[in-house]
Amino acid sequence: MVRDSELIQDFLEGDINGFNCLARKWQVRLYSFAYRYLMDEEEAKEIVQSALIKTYKNLRKLKNPEKFSSWIFQITVNLCKDYIKNTKNNRLTALNEEIIQSESANNDHMHSMETRANPVKKLDQQNLAEIIKKTLAQLPEEQRVVIIMKEYEGFKFSEIAEFLSCPVNTVKSRMYYGLTQMQKILKKYNINGDVIFNEM
Repeated sequence: MVRDSELIQDFLEGDINGFNCLARKWQVRLYSFAYRYLMDEEEAKEIVQSALIKTYKNLRKLKNPEKFSSWIFQITVNLCKDYIKNTKNNRLTALNEEIIQSESANNDHMHSMETRANPVKKLDQQNLAEIIKKTLAQLPEEQRVVIIMKEYEGFKFSEIAEFLSCPVNTVKSRMYYGLTQMQKILKKYNINGDVIFNEM
């Protein structure tokens, strides 16, 4: 596979195909991240397009091509944060209402003997995935982004620290507190925290 730095060099030398290859290489992974961050397919697509456009316009300013992956994820994270900031109140209100309604609808299941013995079986997979997504969405942004990058995108703590420009220990702390909070929320549904990473 051609390295990012080589494609960047091609682009800087006037070969537009170099950038097209970069875009194809990264757009799926960027979309995966943006979707889990925003929980909205259309907005995730918009974020990715905006990130690629911004990357295209500023690629010549990138001083170290070896840091391209960190750079493009930083762009995407910042765009997601801007979107969340602009829609925060409406989004959180809607999510909280959905959580309450979902919890009420499943109340009978949660208190049955069978559910207490094996609660996950009483929730179909789609509902379980939705509950986990909404649970993730309730976390502070700084915790949510770390969990997504580490558990769903497979980045190392050192890479995340580089993306977010913070110490590795800070990343680990955010991860710990984020997972702890998710497990507390899921207890409302009698859902074991072990299912968190199987349903996203």
